[in-house]
Amino acid sequence: MTPRQLKYFLRISELKSFTKAAAVLHVAQPALSRQIQQLEGDLGVKLFIRSDSGVTLTDAGKALSSRAVKLLDHLASVRDEISSFSDEIQGQLKFGIPPSFFDLLTSPLIQQYRTQFPAVELTIIEDISSTIHELILNGRLDIGIVLSIESMNGLSYRHLFDEQLFVAGASGLLDVEESISLESISSSPLILTQQPNTLRMILEDALRARNISHNVILETNSTRLQSEMAAAGIGFTVLAYSAISKEVESGKLTAIPLEDLKVTWTLVYSKDRELGSAAHQFIELLLELTVERAKSGKWPGLTIKATKKNTP
Repeated sequence: MTPRQLKYFLRISELKSFTKAAAVLHVAQPALSRQIQQLEGDLGVKLFIRSDSGVTLTDAGKALSSRAVKLLDHLASVRDEISSFSDEIQGQLKFGIPPSFFDLLTSPLIQQYRTQFPAVELTIIEDISSTIHELILNGRLDIGIVLSIESMNGLSYRHLFDEQLFVAGASGLLDVEESISLESISSSPLILTQQPNTLRMILEDALRARNISHNVILETNSTRLQSEMAAAGIGFTVLAYSAISKEVESGKLTAIPLEDLKVTWTLVYSKDRELGSAAHQFIELLLELTVERAKSGKWPGLTIKATKKNTP
């Protein structure tokens, strides 16, 4: 039983398909099947039930699935601990971040990190806050950025920054003001994220608390589509500046701060696992880049918070 075989096993289990897993893993399907056959041979059990509709786990497969993540996590911890004795930062790091940060944070962060620490194997997952939270708890990611509304049970965390929410619309449709109230958007056609997206929940909780109605004309799980449709004049969207920075800078959108409505982003990782040097360096670079963005004025609505570590 090898780490590679366990990784292959988990991906097949997740996708419920050898074909899909082979494509994602960039491995020929016959080679993938051979690795699983060897794993089954070593263990003396069948791990998958194969059918025309895909594969499902046997009872033995379910038992291995619950342990494989912990085994790989332990191996990664050992590797990180031993690698810390090297003069060169190395190892693996799996990081989760919402897509809205791509332009202002994710892209420059990865480029700088790769330049400084080329021996680290990076895996970056872009997804919504709730999914990243789940992947951290399941051991599929080492560290991630989530909204503070997520539960911190079982996690170590540090609050990173607050982001002001903005109302954004096509240039010319919004009067340039210092801020805009929740009441003033009640009758506006809104383009929002789909429920149960956390950002949508925060906005609707604030509206409900003030007994304010609202008019949603379009829902989508894509912040890019929200921005594009707002820029096309179809309606107005409510997002943090990080999600619309490119469109605002290009003049496609006008954005006005939404009064008294902010979100807090938090860095999280499992409290059961000690982070290695690769993760610590990644976090330090993330903090440096965020502070730089705040000082330069390139990230309106950003407020840096204390970065003290918390372990519930």
